[in-house]
Amino acid sequence: MVEIRMSGIDEDQRNRSIFRRDDREANCPLCKISDAEVLAEFPRWRLARTKTMKGHRERLMLYHKEHLKALDEQSIGEAYILLSKIGSKFFSYADKWAIFDPVYATVPDHWHRVASDLDRNALDYEQILKTPRMIIDNKEGTISRANPDKDFPKE
Repeated sequence: MVEIRMSGIDEDQRNRSIFRRDDREANCPLCKISDAEVLAEFPRWRLARTKTMKGHRERLMLYHKEHLKALDEQSIGEAYILLSKIGSKFFSYADKWAIFDPVYATVPDHWHRVASDLDRNALDYEQILKTPRMIIDNKEGTISRANPDKDFPKE
């Protein structure tokens, strides 16, 4: 019978990898969001207001419960559908609102999406215009896509 043993190096590498992952989770602002700050909880998702509202009446973030950087297509679809349903209630005061691609994400290692109204007076309105986004029209019930780099190529 052949015995296979893990070398000490493999064991050390595995332990360092686990430590780095745990360390990232311990320092992750999304992993640290308290239960009191959570507006709604679902089997795999949590909804909270963003720490900075940037002049918006409402600014939400849907994030995965697990500290994951990337998700499969089905999970991403689930997140967008869930956020679309939630957003329609939270942003009922606005004609249009959007779910933003994470181009300017301050926490890139934990999968999440931010949604807000499209208030022209908000502090981040110029950034909104530069960010790829899914726009939901509450009046018409339509969804459209804005891709600034494709719609307005840089010269």
